[in-house]
Amino acid sequence: MLILSKDNITEYLKSQIDFLDYSRPLAISAVGEGSVEEDGDGFINFVFRVSDGKYNLIVKQCRSNTRMIEGLELPTDRCELEYETMMIRKAIVPEYIPELYHIDHVNKVFITEDVSYLRIMRFQLNKSIHFEKFAHQIGTYMARSAFYTSEYYLDTKEFRKLSVRFMNTQMRSVMETFMFLLKRHEEEITLPEPDPDFLTFTKNIIYDDEVLRRRYLLRHNFMTKGECLIHGDLHTSNIFLGQNDMKVIDMEYTFCAPFSYDMGYLLGNFIAQFSSAAFRPFESEQARKSYQRYILRTIHDIYTVFCDEFIKCWDEDCKPIYKGQTGLQEEFKKTVLQEAFGYAASACLSRTAGAAPFPDFDCIENYVQKHNAQCLALILCKQFLYRTEEYQTIDDVIRDFIGIEHIYKSNITEW
Repeated sequence: MLILSKDNITEYLKSQIDFLDYSRPLAISAVGEGSVEEDGDGFINFVFRVSDGKYNLIVKQCRSNTRMIEGLELPTDRCELEYETMMIRKAIVPEYIPELYHIDHVNKVFITEDVSYLRIMRFQLNKSIHFEKFAHQIGTYMARSAFYTSEYYLDTKEFRKLSVRFMNTQMRSVMETFMFLLKRHEEEITLPEPDPDFLTFTKNIIYDDEVLRRRYLLRHNFMTKGECLIHGDLHTSNIFLGQNDMKVIDMEYTFCAPFSYDMGYLLGNFIAQFSSAAFRPFESEQARKSYQRYILRTIHDIYTVFCDEFIKCWDEDCKPIYKGQTGLQEEFKKTVLQEAFGYAASACLSRTAGAAPFPDFDCIENYVQKHNAQCLALILCKQFLYRTEEYQTIDDVIRDFIGIEHIYKSNITEW
């Protein structure tokens, strides 16, 4: 494998693609050299931005070693699965996928459109920027991607072939561990803040017997329920947004999993955003409440758009065997709701209690405010895990967001 660098990438590209203008030097930068707001908070891949003034490209190489995590080895064929899953989604929801230009199977490289004319969603949310079209965009993206890669639509033989092709065992094992497994030994949890009170508070939640039980049940659901081809790592740093456009990137964790998983994993970021907004500085309390209402409305609409769009696809294109079967669609909506908020809570717990940077909270400079935001997120996650089976509508979940925040703020002395 040729190891790409800024020094050799021009010659490499000359051997792979012919549409760039090589008559003058290309503009080349490595992702990770810029600010986290420009380049995101990823830790794994070696990615270069290349421009000839007309074409702006991302050149991504999947190596066995990672850019920032020492000792972690990953399969290099993940680049091929990522390229293939993007091709599939490009056929289903083309407006939400970057242009795809080239795949190099030998050197484990693929080349796509650079969508940095848009902005990474996470860091725009940290600035309290509203994206009113996002819920419709992401709900549509997830629903159509899920339905048209599911057995509701695909021939059974084709669906099984899809499941086998995208087994992606090593990559999904990262999520199988990170998302659900926290052992009982105290030395196995590391927190970025050396605060013994926060450490004790966190352990009381993540080692709670009922929290553990429900996370293991979610893990079993995740391990055994392969309903559709998922993104696998759909968080707000892998979504680029403008006020009118959205592009989804970074699909190397793709495999078949529950319909609810991508939504749940994404909504874990919105639990963090709601909690962060409860304590980070705003121009006024009115501005804070306005932004939190936007976050809750977005959560509500992501779920409802997803369900409405999925059922629209179902009504139009499902296989004859499923047409006219009463009760299936209502059961689908309830199952997605309950599973999604279980996954959301588990994802947010792992990230909030982990040692890796979490920009949703790291944007808060005041230590007490940051501490309270993290505590609120952990309490919300515990509530969602306890109550997943009770939720009948998305409004039930929204009421818990509002109620838990009110109770928490009523019982603290400083924020």
